[in-house]
Amino acid sequence: MIRAILLWLILALPAAAQSLPDWEYTSINDFAGLLSNDDIRTLDQALIALHDQTGVEGTVVTLANRASHGGQSGLEPFATRLFNYWGVGDKRRNDGFMILILKDDRESRIELGAGYPKAYDSIAQYIMDTDMIPAFRDGDYSTGLRRGTLSVIELIAEPHATGFVPEPMRISSDTDEGTSTRASLILLGVFLAGFAAFIVYIVRAQPRRTKRPSLSGPYLDENGELRGYRGSPISGSSGSWSSGSWSSGHDSDSGGSGSSRSSSSSSSGGYGGGSSSGGGASGRW
Repeated sequence: MIRAILLWLILALPAAAQSLPDWEYTSINDFAGLLSNDDIRTLDQALIALHDQTGVEGTVVTLANRASHGGQSGLEPFATRLFNYWGVGDKRRNDGFMILILKDDRESRIELGAGYPKAYDSIAQYIMDTDMIPAFRDGDYSTGLRRGTLSVIELIAEPHATGFVPEPMRISSDTDEGTSTRASLILLGVFLAGFAAFIVYIVRAQPRRTKRPSLSGPYLDENGELRGYRGSPISGSSGSWSSGSWSSGHDSDSGGSGSSRSSSSSSSGGYGGGSSSGGGASGRW
């Protein structure tokens, strides 16, 4: 009896592992055919440039659904399991990332390697909510994947490669002493508003000078637009990142070509054996 159970387990475990898809290319695996040819080229070049410049491995994966690949346990466990099955990222640094979309399930995931501090999860969620989900909701999957991937490169992968760690989000909550706390905050707000008005008056009285920002990570510019590690705008960008600078590009109509990516830039070396502990961000529409 025990021998029969052991034999069943030996046969069942490989079958479970085989339910996950095998990668065909290390940068883009468009199994669901959602990416346009232009966006495949743009993302392929950006991901290869990222790896050449920093050693960071990133990959984009499109699938029709989870159920066909043994993903009944939910989006987050499925993404982590696929990430670890492929071994995305360097096995010592665990700095890889995966952009995953499940078209029929209307779900998407930015899965980060175990080497990323938890503070990057909030940036990943911002990218998901701002660059990806609105486009997916409109059926423009290719644009959402392009914008999201370029944002992850610019706001997460590159800053992390330099050692930058973002400040964690601080969320306050009301307690039984909330009344006095709110009163103190109101007084502080009045003071700060007056002080800010005074500073604005002083600044406007000075001659205007243009100054380039010198920051080590993602920040908001004077217009409230999120900018990346090198100061380049993120939201709505249609260019590609290559050799340390942005090159202009153009949006193409969504609709996949059905190919995983351009064969001229395929990679046969495989991933670096990295792993994820479940960090990142999820989105549904």
